[in-house]
Amino acid sequence: MRVTDRSGFRARCRLYGRSSCVAIMLAFLVAFWLPAAAGAQESGTTEMAHSLGVNLVFPDEGVGAGEQLCVALFPGTNPDLANPPLLSRCLDAGGGAVAFEGLRSGDYSVLLPGPGSDLTEPRYQGQLVATNIPEDDRLTSFGIDVNVGLAPEFAGTTGRVQVSVFGCPAGTDNGADKDGWAAECQALAGGVPLTLSGTGSINDAAFQAVTGLSGNESGRVEFADLPPGAYELGSELPENVTNTPALFVESSIDGSLGSLEPSDTLALRPTETVAVDVYLVLDQQTTETSGAVGISEPAITGGVTASSDDGLILLD
Repeated sequence: MRVTDRSGFRARCRLYGRSSCVAIMLAFLVAFWLPAAAGAQESGTTEMAHSLGVNLVFPDEGVGAGEQLCVALFPGTNPDLANPPLLSRCLDAGGGAVAFEGLRSGDYSVLLPGPGSDLTEPRYQGQLVATNIPEDDRLTSFGIDVNVGLAPEFAGTTGRVQVSVFGCPAGTDNGADKDGWAAECQALAGGVPLTLSGTGSINDAAFQAVTGLSGNESGRVEFADLPPGAYELGSELPENVTNTPALFVESSIDGSLGSLEPSDTLALRPTETVAVDVYLVLDQQTTETSGAVGISEPAITGGVTASSDDGLILLD
């Protein structure tokens, strides 16, 4: 068998000449060696690839509906931003993190807002953050946190929260129907103590106020000059109301209106005014002995005719 195979090979070489034999041998080498080399190269590339996660910490509620914030990745720590980025990832509404895959070890720079960003207003300050992926094959995933800054014209204490408190007849329950609550609960509640406390990055912000008893401030209070962020609205409810108030929130920026659970946080953007309507429902048992919220000698006549230091007054 060996003789037959060898003679057959020589026969073909004789037929086509010496150059043909060389070409055939080269073809065999290419066919068997190149796939193996390519496989080894791909294997090496996979082992050296890393990923970089970028978590964005926003000073406000972040990317809103219809908006897009892009994050660009450049090689090196002093890149030429006139050149296209190495990679780019974009956040849609509610997003807070991006990931860049297939990176080698070395220095990189993260730019935001990057090319392709589409925001309703240029509220975020441009930032170039340097980072490094070390030469460590034991780790493939790395991550950094970036505190997103507000542009100077949007920074500062420019937000407002306006709260109106209404008293409702016992048994009132209109669910998420704001118009239904407004129709049944037209009496403003004065003397309600309210607190507005910041959470997260503004947890040192805390404010207190009491709804007014007369004039345009009747049943209302305004928290002004607020930094953007998330807030919790609280109150010490009187004993003669239920512990399940209804809250509705409206934004001055996009006009959005929605219901709010008492345990939910309230998001406030720069220059935004948020209006909150609070509906307190009289307790059924207490109503039998007292027709007002929080006081023992009420008179609902369109003005305040009785007062108490530890309760609130209903006003028409």
